[in-house]
Amino acid sequence: MVSTNPGGPGFPSLLQVGAMLRSGEWSASDLTTQTLARIQRLDGYLHAFSEVYADQAMRAARVADQRLRAGERLGALHGIPVALKDNVDFAGRRTRAGSSLLSGECATRHAWITQRLLECGAIIVGKTHMVELALGSWGTNDVMGTPRNPWSDSEHLSPGGSSSGSAVAVAAGMVPLAIGTDTGGSVRVPAAFCGVTGFKPTVGRISTAGIVPLSTTLDTVGLLVPAAEDAAVAFAALIGDDTCTLDSIEALSLAGVRIGYLSDDHLAGVQPEILAAYCQIMAKFREDGAHLRPLEIRGNLDDQAEIVNTIIVTEALASWGHLASDELAPMDPAVRARMLAGRSISGAEYVRVLRARDELKTFFKRDFGDLDVFVTPTTQWTAQRVARLNHARPPARYSRIANLLDLCSISVQAGFDQNGLPIGMQIASRSHCDARVLGVARALQARTRWHERRWFANDGK
Repeated sequence: MVSTNPGGPGFPSLLQVGAMLRSGEWSASDLTTQTLARIQRLDGYLHAFSEVYADQAMRAARVADQRLRAGERLGALHGIPVALKDNVDFAGRRTRAGSSLLSGECATRHAWITQRLLECGAIIVGKTHMVELALGSWGTNDVMGTPRNPWSDSEHLSPGGSSSGSAVAVAAGMVPLAIGTDTGGSVRVPAAFCGVTGFKPTVGRISTAGIVPLSTTLDTVGLLVPAAEDAAVAFAALIGDDTCTLDSIEALSLAGVRIGYLSDDHLAGVQPEILAAYCQIMAKFREDGAHLRPLEIRGNLDDQAEIVNTIIVTEALASWGHLASDELAPMDPAVRARMLAGRSISGAEYVRVLRARDELKTFFKRDFGDLDVFVTPTTQWTAQRVARLNHARPPARYSRIANLLDLCSISVQAGFDQNGLPIGMQIASRSHCDARVLGVARALQARTRWHERRWFANDGK
C-alpha cells in the first residue's frame, strides 16, 4: 500500500491531496516540508534535481495556507508541490537546459507554464536535470550528470529523456507532479522507463513561451504524474478547459470505444515482454467491449521517426550550433555529435521532410477514420544500462509518431519485464482530442492497476 501520510513514501492522487488540503487535514506547509525532506534524503543518490528552492517553496506554502484558511480556493493545484524541468524559466532563477554553457543570468520573467502554476497556487520546489538542450531520448547527461532510474539499485539504468529528472522525481515520490517538455517523446519515454504516466497534450494547448527551444515546430509542454487521473486533473486546471475535467472522464466506458492497433510488421524488433504486454492490453480492451481494428500507417515507422529527427536537429542546429561547434566548450558528446550531424542537412532536404510530414498527416487523417484512439508500445525496449547505450538507436520509434502527426498522446504503465523494469504503453489520438486520450487512459488504468505498483511503495527507504 502507498502511504497517504504526507511524510510517508508517496503521494495519494491529486484529487485526494487537494481534498485533504481544503479540509485542513493537511497543510501546504507540512506537505512541502515533507516533500523537501524526501528530496534531501533521496536525491543525493537519484540526482533528479538540478536546484531545490527550499526557502522560497516554504514561503509559498505558507501563503497557500493563508489563502486556504481565508476560504480562497485556487483550484486543484492549490498547495501542490511541483518540479520544473530545467528548460523552463522561473523568474530570479537560472535556466540551464541541462547545459553548463547556459548557466549565466537568471530569468527575468516566468515562462507561461510557471506563471500559470503559480496562479493555480502550486508550490514550485525546484528544477530537474535533463538531457543537455533536450536533445536525446536515453536521458543521459555527461556534463551535468545523469539521473538514476530508481527501479534498479545495483545498476545505473537509463531514466529516459529528455525529461529525465522530472520522471525520476515523480517515480521516487519526491513530487506528485513534474513539468517536462516533449519534442520526440521526451515526456513519454522517461515515463515508460521510470514507471509513471507521461502526457503530451496537443501542440499549443500549453504555451511554450519562456521555455528554451529545441525545435519550434515540434516542442510541446507535458506532464509527468503517477496516474492518468492526475494528468487529467492537472491539465484541466492549467488550461481551464471543462472538456478535460474529471467529470467527463468518469463517465467514459471502454464499451464501444474504437481502438486501432499496429500490424505485426510495425512491431518488429520490440522487446518480447513489451510485445506480450501490448497483446495483453489489446485483449483487455476487447474484453471490456472496445472495437479493435488494425490501423494502417503508411511506410516504415523508423523512417517516419527519422523525419522527426531531421526536423529536430536542423532546428536545434539553428539555435545552438554555435555552442556545439566550439570543440573546447564542455558539451555532452552524444548531444554534440547529434547536433552537428545537422550540418549535412541542406535547406532543400529540410523543406522536403516538412512536405513529407504534411503528406503523412493527410494520409493519417484518412486512415484513422472514425477511430477514437490507437495504441502502441511507448518504447521498443525497457530501460538499458547507461554504460552500454547506443545513442544511434534511440527508444523513440513510437513516441515520435505523435510529434510527427500533431497528435496528443499519453504513456501509461503496462507491466514489468523479467528484470522487474517498467513497461509503458502509448495511447494517442488526433489533435485536440486530449480529453478522449485521458479518458481511455484512465479507464484502462482502472482495470489494470499497474500504476499502483510504484517504486517508492516497496523500496524501504
